[in-house]
Amino acid sequence: MEYILLGLVLLLTGVIFYLYDNNKKLAAKNRALQEIMEVKDITISNLQASRVAVKDVIENFSAHDEVMQLIDAGESRESISEKLGIPTSRIELIIKFDKIKNASS
Repeated sequence: MEYILLGLVLLLTGVIFYLYDNNKKLAAKNRALQEIMEVKDITISNLQASRVAVKDVIENFSAHDEVMQLIDAGESRESISEKLGIPTSRIELIIKFDKIKNASS
């Protein structure tokens, strides 16, 4: 009877050590997956920010010629803003972009 009890205790101890070891391995894998998820989230945020920046550039290009024609015609930034529905800050950006483009030509 004592041998059976001792055998059961040893078996139970072995199972506990096995489960403990697997738990440590799973915890390490979980940490690695959490790091991967953090990198993924940062990558997605960067891609979304890039998408917004590209959208702004495209909008600036599409309005560039019209804005510059109105500026050349003597229109004020405020009146261009009202006519085209573009914020004055974007008009300023278009003008600065045009100056940079012309300076590099």
